Amino acid sequence: MNLRFLSLLTLASIISVNLSGQREVMDSILADTTLTGTSYSFCFADAVTGEIIFSHDADRNLSSASVMKLYPTSVALSLLGPCYRYTTSLYLSGELNSKKGVLDGDVVIAGGGDPALGSEYFPEHYGDVTAAWVQALKEAGVRRVRGRVAAAESIYDFSPAPDGWAWGDLGYYYGAGVYDININDNKYNIYITGKSEGEPAVIDSTEDYGRGIYITNYLVSSGKSNRSDIFIAPYSTMAWITGSVPADSSLVLRTSIPDPPMALVSRLDEAMRAAGIHVDGDPSPERVSFEGNRFVRLAETASPPLAEIIKVTNHESVNMYAEAIRKHLGYEILGEGTFSAGSAVIKHFLDSIGCGTDQAVILDGSGLSSNNNISAQMTVRLLVHMNNSSCSEAFVSSLPMGAVSGTMKNYFRDEMFKGRVVAKTGTITSAKSFAGYFTTNSGRRIAFTTFANGFTVPSRKITDYMEKVVREIILKY
Repeated sequence: MNLRFLSLLTLASIISVNLSGQREVMDSILADTTLTGTSYSFCFADAVTGEIIFSHDADRNLSSASVMKLYPTSVALSLLGPCYRYTTSLYLSGELNSKKGVLDGDVVIAGGGDPALGSEYFPEHYGDVTAAWVQALKEAGVRRVRGRVAAAESIYDFSPAPDGWAWGDLGYYYGAGVYDININDNKYNIYITGKSEGEPAVIDSTEDYGRGIYITNYLVSSGKSNRSDIFIAPYSTMAWITGSVPADSSLVLRTSIPDPPMALVSRLDEAMRAAGIHVDGDPSPERVSFEGNRFVRLAETASPPLAEIIKVTNHESVNMYAEAIRKHLGYEILGEGTFSAGSAVIKHFLDSIGCGTDQAVILDGSGLSSNNNISAQMTVRLLVHMNNSSCSEAFVSSLPMGAVSGTMKNYFRDEMFKGRVVAKTGTITSAKSFAGYFTTNSGRRIAFTTFANGFTVPSRKITDYMEKVVREIILKY
């Protein structure tokens, strides 16, 4: 028996011993009768070499929940670059009589797809966007607008919600759509008071971006839990709130803005009038064409670097940001601002790095759809690629840390995980997932993905098992 064969035999023996712990944990998961009917897809690989060190049904396609956000964010970093910035521009159309301060035309907002414009996540970067634009108008000498405030023709199509999103999600902040002009994360608050048991609940007020929306209130004050639903279609000015809110209480309902471009147009119009700039026409959702008109750019508002937007996307799991990034990939790479074009860019990128998407079902870029179907193995291949790419630092830092930040605050809280695990979480009904990286005791970085679908137990039980598998690999690989 030669030395090389002995070495290989010894290595195989070590690997076998090292893997026994996680196999035992996996066997205990499969033997748990409370999890009968649950489907799993687990994959763990060396993040540097790509060698798979442990897996279970790794090529099975399952619903990924918000782990799906890793796909548009990683591709955007790779193709657009961490320093890429969106721009939103303010134009004057027509002719400006500088002596009289009269604009014989419109004030036009041209969107560039910035998902974070005016976001609460970047207050210092943007400040008061409309105040800055009003100042630019005053410095240009505009005192009267004989036209109106409007938005330019969209660089995207007019389908703000991805295929596969449920109608019941569209009214909530997490179901906010994607537009070429976005503002305040495309959400606003409705303030509600629950009265005595059985009495109608009262809408006290709405934030500014909700003005102009007529809300029909069918809420009842009942019980101790919030069981309200809000329904509103994109571009609509009519909303319905049904169900119940806790009696004798106050609560905030975080709601999607149905027409963000119009909301920003109205806000700018109001700010101009308050500053003493007379506007003859009323705001309108009608878009203004650049063709056949004279336009002068007056101001430009740039977004934070893409890497910062992606960090918020993955840390806070912002669905709208992920979908906006996906759609913008289609616009920038294929010249088509649609979700389908964005998905085509993502799939082409994945195929180019050997992920093989022919069996995957990618209906959105955020994971809100329960009908996405991807495998742990494909996701780990993407993670390995990103770990070794020029965008590695920006991508890895976009993932929240276990027990410390973002959506990972309540996971991997055991002392042995401290500072070791960064991952994107995913949670929808009967689906739980993690995907990211951790460091073993021996100093190796592991790329991992764990999916579980179809369970009826509390999701904490699923995550406890997932953490046990990670623990064994940390200790023994």
